[in-house]
Amino acid sequence: MPVSHVSIATGAAQFTRMRSFYLASLAPLGYVTYFDQVNFMLGLQPVGKFPDFWLHVGNGEQTVFPRGGEVEARPGRTHVAFDAESPDVVDKWYAVAIKAGGTCNGKPGFRTEFSDPYYAAFVLDPLGNNIEAVHYKSTKPW
Repeated sequence: MPVSHVSIATGAAQFTRMRSFYLASLAPLGYVTYFDQVNFMLGLQPVGKFPDFWLHVGNGEQTVFPRGGEVEARPGRTHVAFDAESPDVVDKWYAVAIKAGGTCNGKPGFRTEFSDPYYAAFVLDPLGNNIEAVHYKSTKPW
């Protein structure tokens, strides 16, 4: 069964920054706004599909997130991979994500260590989550 959606808690202090990053960086992948409640929640969806990516401030104990504002204090980081229509879209996504404030975590290219052909790029979002755009066309049986 495929994953329905992913949600990342940002904490109140980082919500606006994360919102700006994802609005810009997911546009090359065809994402548009589904739901946007200021300083609380953002839902994004690929055009013509159901919303599958969400940001939210978090519950009561996450209003200051991570503790003291330090990303390193967080217990773990999230990895989310988004499908891209082609390697060119991966390249465009990477450029936009970097311009939007992301940090390179793997420039666009083939990742033969994962599978062939697997073309991807990786960017850390403003909270250090590992975000990937991937064009994958499997020619091998699992």
